[in-house]
Amino acid sequence: MGRKVIMGRRQMVKIGRRQQRRWRKEKMGPRMGEKEKKERQDQLMARYYETLIKSEGFDVTAAPIYMNPIRPYHCDDGCCDLALLYARMGLHRYNLFQGKKLQLSRVKKYNKTSCTPINSYYITLVAEDPDCGSLQTFQTKVREISSCKFDLKCTVARLLGETKKTIDDEIDDDHPLPELPQEDPFVVDGTNRFNLLTDSELEDNDWIRLYLELAVATTNRSLAVKNESLTNLKIMKVATESSQELGDFDAVFYIEYEDSCEARVGKDVHRVAIVRRILDKQSELLCLRGHNQSINKSAAMEAGSSSAQD
Repeated sequence: MGRKVIMGRRQMVKIGRRQQRRWRKEKMGPRMGEKEKKERQDQLMARYYETLIKSEGFDVTAAPIYMNPIRPYHCDDGCCDLALLYARMGLHRYNLFQGKKLQLSRVKKYNKTSCTPINSYYITLVAEDPDCGSLQTFQTKVREISSCKFDLKCTVARLLGETKKTIDDEIDDDHPLPELPQEDPFVVDGTNRFNLLTDSELEDNDWIRLYLELAVATTNRSLAVKNESLTNLKIMKVATESSQELGDFDAVFYIEYEDSCEARVGKDVHRVAIVRRILDKQSELLCLRGHNQSINKSAAMEAGSSSAQD
């Protein structure tokens, strides 16, 4: 009797499983063959790329299959430092060309290319106009030219709804990366080659702080330091070539600063960032490139060259 009960239970389980499979088939329809699967995937990806192209990369969801060329991120609970910095870079470009003073209120979302160490960021943000207090939705695209280097291009910077065409990312430029000169740019001497910015000039041009933060953040991406704060960066002096103005389209800035983040620089807290800004009037393209290094390193190089001459 006990054996019949056990066999009956097993039979009921088998029947239940067969019913579940049958219901699943009825719900999903006939199983697709490999050809039908591929056609279905091609249709979904074609629809995905149509949306991607139409929105210029700003309004996309996750790709329908495993390959995800652009990954969406929503910033309801915060945003990564690089996306925040790139958002400010886009506003900076817009302000330079349009004569505005828009400021970042918050980043709503951003899409980032994936499967490559060199990324493009498509950022949708909320900008505030301090003159009237109004909030406006803004879009910007920033492209990294080299991996883990300070070499960036801002190719889109516009208010939502503006119809300016996207700039070709492959615009040629032959502007070399800047180097720290042999002469100390932070010391006033008789040559008058360099001009030191005053405290009021630094306060009126907060984008200089942005240049410094970009120079540090883009070149420090290891897991050990990428989440370290940039608030401990302290600007000491800023110098420019005397022949240039702050608003020049091709300008080099030397920023002496202190970085107290031991995880990022060890004990070598006295540093300098060299930044070159290139603005193209016709395309309204903004390029920022440069690097940061130890102040002591440049002093040692100068001492070595002078001793060699002796």
